[in-house]
Amino acid sequence: MRFRFVDLLLFALLFIFINSFPIDLITTDELTRLLIRIGLRALLLGYDIYVIWRNRINIFKFANYRNVGLFLPFVLICFSNIIAASIAGLNFGVSVNSVMLPLIIIYYLLGVILEEFLFRFFIQNSLNNVSSIKRIFGSAAIFALFHLINIVNISQVSQLISVLIQVVYAFGLGLLLALIYEYTYSLPACIIFHFLFNFFNTIMVENIFHLAIPEAYYYLTAVVIGVIVGIYALLIYLFVLKRNDRYFRK
Repeated sequence: MRFRFVDLLLFALLFIFINSFPIDLITTDELTRLLIRIGLRALLLGYDIYVIWRNRINIFKFANYRNVGLFLPFVLICFSNIIAASIAGLNFGVSVNSVMLPLIIIYYLLGVILEEFLFRFFIQNSLNNVSSIKRIFGSAAIFALFHLINIVNISQVSQLISVLIQVVYAFGLGLLLALIYEYTYSLPACIIFHFLFNFFNTIMVENIFHLAIPEAYYYLTAVVIGVIVGIYALLIYLFVLKRNDRYFRK
């Protein structure tokens, strides 16, 4: 699968631009800011679709959906924050903003689609001259480093620490997503898994249950689940994928 380098470069630059655009300088209204962000992401998705159409790329052509089942246990990490809140004994009171919640879901969904197109479809596919394991780690590392863009929105040192932790967390998630893509060649599978992760860990916790998870429980749960999932991923690679080259796309 080939596309022009300029497409990758332009898409990456536009991605950085829309995620670092100082919308707060334009308006302080929360709804207006959200609508602007959705609009910017929708425009970039339109460019994405244009690139695919112009290059006559079929993102479903080589997908192997039968292999997706091997990665179903990874769904466990999608509930890490909810598990942490349960252990902490927090009250799961439901409070939904009927106007904001659908827009927040759209905002996150567009973000997931754009990220998967950039990091899995464009970048991981571009690393076609290296081994599968290098493609996986390379894609995950770039995915994690891109989260440093959130530094532009911080105003306190504590927020900087939070961004750095997010980078580490993103590297782990990036490894899983890259492994899924390398094995199944299914961009929709990566999009669904990534969105489930954001929906249960962020949207549901922050915008439906409105939970404030104590840091100790948050980090402890993340580490425990991360170790479990990491061991499972390593076993998949060593005993299934590494011994069966046919599982990896060429």
